[in-house]
Amino acid sequence: MGSVNIKISEAKKGKLMTKGADLGFETIEEYVGFILDQVLEEDEDSEDEVDEKEVRERLKDLGYI
Repeated sequence: MGSVNIKISEAKKGKLMTKGADLGFETIEEYVGFILDQVLEEDEDSEDEVDEKEVRERLKDLGYI
């Protein structure tokens, strides 16, 4: 399996790490889904751009979705 690299701001990364530690997930897939939803969510403060269609296509190619 391959990997997907997504550039996100340090602030968003910190927020995701804090949120993830406080939430309980029964499976890795649930946690990954949560993180992807958060990363792909438009962040008005961020200057980082994520092409959601490209990321979703790559995730499909890798068998994640």
